[in-house]
Amino acid sequence: MSNLEHLLDEELYALMLKDKRAAFHVIYERYKAAMLIYAAKRVPLDIAEDLVHDVFMRIWNNRNDIEVGDKFAGYLFKSLRHIIIDHMAKDANAQQYMDALAAFAETYSVDRADDKLREALFLEGIQLLLQHFNPQYLEIFKLRIEGYSNPEIAERLGLSEKTVRNQYSIILKYLKDKLPFLLILLMTVKQ
Repeated sequence: MSNLEHLLDEELYALMLKDKRAAFHVIYERYKAAMLIYAAKRVPLDIAEDLVHDVFMRIWNNRNDIEVGDKFAGYLFKSLRHIIIDHMAKDANAQQYMDALAAFAETYSVDRADDKLREALFLEGIQLLLQHFNPQYLEIFKLRIEGYSNPEIAERLGLSEKTVRNQYSIILKYLKDKLPFLLILLMTVKQ
């Protein structure tokens, strides 16, 4: 089996099912460049690299549970396409959520004392919701609220951009789930 690179994709996949990492490595080397080109046409290069890596990690980790079908290459690119679409949807939703928060803050931040009190209560409520997150998550959230981009935050905190994106996404999802409760609480406190 020293000439694995001469095997067909399906033969290599059969070896992967037997936990042969060398077969996985051959598949990886065979397709990573083409998949990166495909992904980079749709998302920025650094994100494309992360997404291609994710596809291969999922394939290795779930090799016994996936159904590849007739063509392994087709399965790879189909998986990559789904991951790209998921990334784009998540990125768009995160931006829409931030825009909605900004619009909410702009709409309700008037100089009246009552509105200032509501704003203070709202920010205090967010801080209470986020108190169980570690300081790195909170710093990422704070910097995003201040207008810094993911690459700027990554450079400033010495993290990868993917780490910044993931941690920020976790906080946004958490707040999205908890925000209606916080708004209801604020409305009942003021009445």
